[in-house]
Amino acid sequence: MAVCPNCGSPQPDGAAFCDECGAKLEETAPHPFPPAPAPPSPAPTAVATTCPACGAPIMPGESFCDNCGKALGTPQPAPPQPAPVSPAPTVLAGTPGAASVCPQCGAQVEPGSRFCDMCGAPITATPPAPPLTPASAPPSAPAPIPSPQPAPGNLAPSPPYPAGPAIPGHLVVEATNFTLPFPPGKTDVILGREDPISGVFPDIDLTDHGGDEGGVSRQHARIFVQGTQVFIEDQNSTNYSYVNQQKLTPGQPHPLNDGDELRLGRVKLRFSYL
Repeated sequence: MAVCPNCGSPQPDGAAFCDECGAKLEETAPHPFPPAPAPPSPAPTAVATTCPACGAPIMPGESFCDNCGKALGTPQPAPPQPAPVSPAPTVLAGTPGAASVCPQCGAQVEPGSRFCDMCGAPITATPPAPPLTPASAPPSAPAPIPSPQPAPGNLAPSPPYPAGPAIPGHLVVEATNFTLPFPPGKTDVILGREDPISGVFPDIDLTDHGGDEGGVSRQHARIFVQGTQVFIEDQNSTNYSYVNQQKLTPGQPHPLNDGDELRLGRVKLRFSYL
């Protein structure tokens, strides 16, 4: 095992530099004695001043003149000296958080070494990297609340016109002066002739009011309210629909006013708001 010629510490075979003092092993001559410490710097010599009364020299710190006895005042204290800053401790290899390889050449470093055996570089501790924390995932959007769906078999057809208040007024059969009220709460009704065999049941059945002999179709006309206006619309009937003796175009709404005469086939009705 080699010995450092500078500090005398044992070194591993093949080392080029001392791992205690960093000296190059093959060139540095041994020091028989440790270097003498540098002599302390001498304290600064106080500079003498003169008495303001007689001009005699006065040493700093005196309160009275030695020649005339004049009071010189309180001497000013010397400014405080800053405290020496302690150097940061050197972390050696092999200690917790110390480097296990030389940061200069990458060679393996023995625990406790202050210098690299191969290149002489000083060994300092590498602070451990802070633990990685996973990035916070963005909050997921709440799942949409599904709209309630009607049960199969109970699907209601969407109205072709915006729904409004219930149809105001009523119909009057002119032949018998019989009043036919509109179903309460409904904004769209079908006038026609009931046919149980075909499964047709209009909202206002004209069978007992001359519907059969008067040529009323099973689904003859439609009356509905849109906003504040009441309309009638022929449903492509066989014997047509009329308002005040004016023939209606099938599928085209026509406004109804108070007192208007309706004729479905040969059955006459009157629309009344009262």
